[in-house]
Amino acid sequence: MLRDLQSHEYQINDRSRPPEAMGLWYVERLKQETGEGRGRILVADGADGLVGYASLITRVSTEDEKDEIPYTYAHVDDLGVLASSRSKGVGSALLDACEAVARAAGQSWLRLGVLAANERARAFYARQGYGEIHLTLEKKL
Repeated sequence: MLRDLQSHEYQINDRSRPPEAMGLWYVERLKQETGEGRGRILVADGADGLVGYASLITRVSTEDEKDEIPYTYAHVDDLGVLASSRSKGVGSALLDACEAVARAAGQSWLRLGVLAANERARAFYARQGYGEIHLTLEKKL
């Protein structure tokens, strides 16, 4: 499933790892990061097995940010749905579950990142009530 999801990002960002480079090491990394960040990995099952997942970190601090007052927030590190299961409510259900876990952890804010060129994902998150707060701009030299 991870390789299927990575193939979508790889088409958008040529600096993403190729799908065949994704493997168990990535899952282990998600487990470690969610464990350290008091988070969870949530999964969505369909008729034929796993159709989506989300990794959530429930406590991220801004104390190292020099231009913000210190506060904490939750962060959706990964959210992916198999292409065959998109537009069927799976992503919304995963995101709703992430929000519920974040609230239960005492957080008032939930952040996530999305590739600027991933217009479908950006539209999905906008429909879910997410808005842009920081933009990273770059120029190839």
